Amino acid sequence: MSTDKGEGRREDALVKQRLQNREEYERQRLKLISETEKSRPSADKFVGQNDSMEDTLKNSTVGLVRLEDFQQRRKEIEEAKAREAARTSELNIRLERRQKK
Repeated sequence: MSTDKGEGRREDALVKQRLQNREEYERQRLKLISETEKSRPSADKFVGQNDSMEDTLKNSTVGLVRLEDFQQRRKEIEEAKAREAARTSELNIRLERRQKK
């Protein structure tokens, strides 16, 4: 390429600077992508973690033919929700006690 040592050093410095610019560009691009993903609403962003009892009942009784099966599933779901509610309230009470100390 060039025969002069000074010109060779200049080329090396420019190549190094070009690589640094490319790395900085990639960092900024990835940062922008991650910020955009955070602000983009997704389909499951506002979905509650607990289904309502009605939704759970609907999903678990699809395809049932007999009324007794439906009633059994409903009873199981109600009991499970009651246990979960009791456990949640128990945890809240424990947290309140810890905060008072």
